[in-house]
Amino acid sequence: MSMDLEQAARDFLALRRIAVAGVSSSGGGEVANVVYRKLRKHGYQVFALNPSASQVEGDPCWPDVASVEG
Repeated sequence: MSMDLEQAARDFLALRRIAVAGVSSSGGGEVANVVYRKLRKHGYQVFALNPSASQVEGDPCWPDVASVEG
């Protein structure tokens, strides 16, 4: 991984509040669900984004980034 990419990843993960688009309400093994669970497990404040769901993995789901509170 290049230093620029490594720094970009560190900067992104330093935010601690991350929205994940495409999280499925079926809770399957979709990539977005895996990312959502892993970030949450590591203490991030994670927001699921899916315009077709009101709840994902027991958490509220938002239709888009603009709808996320805070």
